Amino acid sequence: MPRQRKTLGAEANKAEIELTPLIDAVFLLLIFFMTTTVFVRATQLRVDLPEATHYDRLEPEKKLNLRVSAEGEIELNGRLTPMGELRTWLESEKVRSGSSTLIITADADTPHGFVIDAMEVAVLAGIAKIDVETQEPSKAQEP
Repeated sequence: MPRQRKTLGAEANKAEIELTPLIDAVFLLLIFFMTTTVFVRATQLRVDLPEATHYDRLEPEKKLNLRVSAEGEIELNGRLTPMGELRTWLESEKVRSGSSTLIITADADTPHGFVIDAMEVAVLAGIAKIDVETQEPSKAQEP
């Protein structure tokens, strides 16, 4: 029986790319970037804190955080909340977290009325302690 010879014409010029090392390299880069990412506090409102020269430092454990923007928008533990629903949300978050201390973070330009209204609602919701967050004055402003 005669043997047939295979020709190496057009098939010899076809090159195949091995994708396994490329996929491995991309996967390693993905892991590298995921582990070196800087995580920031996720908040929806941008707040510039007022400065205070006499203050007490709070314990690092903060469970109920209320942020008030300069426009009067309210955010409770990262969730935008209308003033009308604030009491309900405060009561449920108080039960969920087991904390009856509320830390209010208000923008320096926030009208006092918004903060006072939030404090009144917090008292009605059964919050026992209300703290207002401030920042230390910058060194350039001190005499």
